[in-house]
Amino acid sequence: MFTVALTGGIASGKSTVARCFSGLGVSVIDADQISRELIDNIPEISLQLAARFGSSIFKENKSLDRAALRAIIFANPKDRYWLERLLHPLIYREIQRRIQNASGLYCLVVIPLLLEGGTSVLLKKKPVADNYIKLDRILLVSTSKELQTQRAYERDHLQRPQIDAILAAQISSVESLKQADDIIYNQSNLQSLHQASKALHAQYLSYLKTPLEEPAFLGYYLAFKYE
Repeated sequence: MFTVALTGGIASGKSTVARCFSGLGVSVIDADQISRELIDNIPEISLQLAARFGSSIFKENKSLDRAALRAIIFANPKDRYWLERLLHPLIYREIQRRIQNASGLYCLVVIPLLLEGGTSVLLKKKPVADNYIKLDRILLVSTSKELQTQRAYERDHLQRPQIDAILAAQISSVESLKQADDIIYNQSNLQSLHQASKALHAQYLSYLKTPLEEPAFLGYYLAFKYE
């Protein structure tokens, strides 16, 4: 199935773009949503989190306090890397499964850390092992750091030091623009964002009629470093 990876920094507008594509009949697979489901449904993961970070990351009802965990991992890169090594292989495998079972016009896979390369690597050549996700194009949602900061504060009630720590952990906008095949600049209003998404959707639909060897199907393999 034709598969587009959607990525972008914090508060760039990825979720809004994903909802727009979903409304157009595209199968949307969200890595962050899968992460939440894994933590909520696999007791072994909660036990490992408690052993590493203590009981303070859980609320009174035993559910994960994601804000508390986020504060810890973005204050300590080693903790963030440990968490990514724990969860990312499980997330990637679930993404593989959902792509295989998708029923939409094509797939849009939301992977915020696609370009960071912490626990995965983007390859142009197919790996020998089957620990990879096949992607056809990379779609980046880009916005200014000022707007990211403003939106993260208003949406998530994050303070400036925490926002700065999250931005520092993500790939720079200059580098991400170099690696993307398609870009939506989210600098204006919601209507403009929807229009840009619909225009790309029409472009992607045209690719479904394109022979696989044509340049439109650029092709990447997101290979897992750890399992």
